[in-house]
Amino acid sequence: RWIASRQVEIGQQAVLFAPTEDDYQEGVRLFTGERLRTKLAARNILTVEAARALILFDMSEDILERTNRWLLGQCFAGACTVGECAHSTAGLMRYLAVGGLADSEKRLNAHIAALSQHRDGRGRWRRFPFYYTLLALSETDLPAAVEEMRYAALTCERLLRRSPKDGLFASRQRGVVERVLARC
Repeated sequence: RWIASRQVEIGQQAVLFAPTEDDYQEGVRLFTGERLRTKLAARNILTVEAARALILFDMSEDILERTNRWLLGQCFAGACTVGECAHSTAGLMRYLAVGGLADSEKRLNAHIAALSQHRDGRGRWRRFPFYYTLLALSETDLPAAVEEMRYAALTCERLLRRSPKDGLFASRQRGVVERVLARC
C-alpha cells in the first residue's frame, strides 16, 4: 500500500511514482548502487521498480494499467539507449522479467538484443549500468539473457577475485556477480 500511495495522482507527473525525501536529499541510486544523474532516469526507474514491486505483491491492477499505458509511450519501451535511457531500459527489463506487459517476453528479447549491440569487448556494455544490467539479466531464463551473462562472466570472475568491499551496495554487487556466475 505504501508503494501504491507513492503514485502521483494529478499534474504533469501523474502516473509516475514520487521519490521519497531521502531520495531527494541523498540522490537516487539503483538497487545495485549506481547513481542516477538525471531526473528523467530517476523518474523512469522509480516508476518501473514500483510497478514491478506491485506485481510481485499481486496488488492494484488499476495502478498497473495506468503505469503500462505511460510506459508504452516512453522511448525506452522501444529499447532506447541514448543517455540515461539505457538505465531506464535496464529497469524495464526487470519489469518485463516479471511479466509487466502482455508481450513481455517478446519485448524482453528485443531489449536484450539492443543490449548486446553495446558490448564493449571487455565483458561490459557501453551506456548500461553494469551491476543493474546483470541483475536484470539474472532475473530471466531467456536464452539471450543467459548468453549476455556468459559474455560478462570473465569480468564477473575478475570482480570476485578482488578484495570484498564493505557496505550495502558492495554486498549487493557481489551478490549479483555470484548469482550470474552460478547461472552461467
